Amino acid sequence: MKTLVTTGHGTLLRLVESQLEYFLERWALHMETAGYLQHTTAKREDCLVALTEFLQPILHDIERGELPRDFSDLLRRDTGWERFLVESSRRHRARGITFDMFLGCFKTFVYSLLDVIEATDADYARKVDARRLVRLYGDALEVLYLQDWLRISHDFSDGRLDDMNRLLTLEKCRFENILNATSDLILVVDVDGRVVNINAAVKAVMDEARVLGRPVWEVLSLEGDSVGEMLRYYPVGITCELAPFGESSVYRMQVNPLKSVSLASDQYIFVLTNMTTQALQRETLERIVDEKTEALRKEKAQLEEMNITLRNVLKSVGKEHEEHAGRLAAKVNTLVLPALERIETENDAAIRKGYVTVVKDQLTRLLPRDSGGMPLLLKLTQMEMKVCQFIQSGHSNKDIADLLNLSVETIQTHRKSIRRKLGLHGRSVSLYAHLNTMGLQDQLGS
Repeated sequence: MKTLVTTGHGTLLRLVESQLEYFLERWALHMETAGYLQHTTAKREDCLVALTEFLQPILHDIERGELPRDFSDLLRRDTGWERFLVESSRRHRARGITFDMFLGCFKTFVYSLLDVIEATDADYARKVDARRLVRLYGDALEVLYLQDWLRISHDFSDGRLDDMNRLLTLEKCRFENILNATSDLILVVDVDGRVVNINAAVKAVMDEARVLGRPVWEVLSLEGDSVGEMLRYYPVGITCELAPFGESSVYRMQVNPLKSVSLASDQYIFVLTNMTTQALQRETLERIVDEKTEALRKEKAQLEEMNITLRNVLKSVGKEHEEHAGRLAAKVNTLVLPALERIETENDAAIRKGYVTVVKDQLTRLLPRDSGGMPLLLKLTQMEMKVCQFIQSGHSNKDIADLLNLSVETIQTHRKSIRRKLGLHGRSVSLYAHLNTMGLQDQLGS
């Protein structure tokens, strides 16, 4: 319990208001010991309101310095300090509660409040003052309860009591109808884990005789063989999914203690919501995601294989290009350059002309040829050769058209003709790349 840091029994009683859980625990214990707990319909909120309404008049009198001199002084007051609690006693009478039972419950209320005061860390003198005030106001309320009960006794006929019982029965039936109208499966379970009540939705899927009186973990095929162990697997207030009636139906289950609503109940309510449709949709989505993931994985593997193949092709092309350049250089060094050197040093025009013929012949041999043996470049017209030069230099069709003062369509026609004459079919081979691969810059001229 908290340690007091200020003085006065007013502070002590205000501290009691902060110990609500301990107060409810003690009240439930006293009620159970006295045999009243099983008969009460008090809700948790009602108990807390009763505590507040009992303490407020005492705290108000303390703050205003108007504490009663004695028991009779408190009874003669007409400030209405007792009104709420007296009206509460009338509501209990209307529900069929006898005066001795109501008074006994009120006694357990006062004893519980005294227990809370005793459990604080206040000094002995302040505890004595606080207990005296609680007893004084409690005793006064008992007298006022009795006076009010006797005063209205002759007005509260058996017929009125029958009317109230009938209203309570109608209210009970209304809530039962609501529970039976819902599609959720609702099972009420006692403190030992045995099913004590079910709604119509449960009866629709299970034989009532096989449910009532049996442990809920057997009925719903749950983990555990006791309430404590079961709640470790299925904690209070936490939803979980299960298939208690076969894999064809999936339910979302939540366990809630009725004590959170009613002070007198130590039972649990199990609520099962059918979510088979959502579960099937989720499985379908998961399957689609798995299939898409697998397809992407395969596509990625294929792309990686294609990248490896492409790198190998590029390496092979590069190697072939280097080998071709080496062969071309060797032929130029052994065939063309010696002829050019002789032309340079030869004075006889006829001999020079012969060397020129040899050089032309050797250069022609170096050019790519078609299947008939004709050099491919010799198939090109003068204009097509100019277009080739611009293409090899990286110019676009529009650039070439502007430079040659031709239309873009005409340039496109020349490109098609060049590709056909050079044996390039389809879009897989770039004309620009082909011309540069062939090393035609020197063959076409600057």
